[in-house]
Amino acid sequence: MADRHSLFTMWKNGKVDKPLKWAAIVLGGGIALMALGDLNGSEPAEITKTVESASSETDYKKLYEAELTRALSEMEGVSNVSVIVNLASSEQKVFEKNRVSSKGSGENTVDEQLAVLRSGDSESPVMTETRNPDIQGVLIVAQGAEQVQVKKRMAEAVARVLGVPLHRVAVMPGKTGG
Repeated sequence: MADRHSLFTMWKNGKVDKPLKWAAIVLGGGIALMALGDLNGSEPAEITKTVESASSETDYKKLYEAELTRALSEMEGVSNVSVIVNLASSEQKVFEKNRVSSKGSGENTVDEQLAVLRSGDSESPVMTETRNPDIQGVLIVAQGAEQVQVKKRMAEAVARVLGVPLHRVAVMPGKTGG
C-alpha cells in the first residue's frame, strides 16, 4: 500500500517519467473505449453465406454428357454410346454476407448485408465458391450393355465419376444392327 501511495504522490508532484504518464493515459483511454463499446450490446460481425442460383444448367448437362460419352466409348465391349444426364438443380454461387447481431432492450436483431468489393466506380459482390449442380439421374444407352459385366462396369464408372449412388444410373442395351 505504501508503494502505491508513494507512486501516486510522485505522479502528483510530477516526478514520474513522461513516457510512463502517457502509457497510463493511453491504457486508461483504451479501457474506457472497451467499456463504452460493450454498453450497446452489439456482437462482432460474423460472415455468413447466401446462395444464389445461376442459369447454366444446359452447359453442365452438355459437358457431363460429352465427357461420359467419350469415356464410355473407350471401354472394352462398348460402342455407340448415348448418355443423358438429368440435373436436379442448377449451378449455385455462394456469396459472402456481413452479419451483425445486436441485443437491445429484450430483443435480438440481426442485420445482414452482402459483402461488396469496390474497385474504382464499380462494385461487385464477393463470391466464395461455385457449386456444381446436383445430379438426379443418368441414362446410358450403348451397344454391349447386353453383357452383365459390361453393364456393371459402365454403371460403376459413371457413379464414381459423378459421385451419384448406383441406383441413379440406368444402363440399357442399344439397338444392334441397322
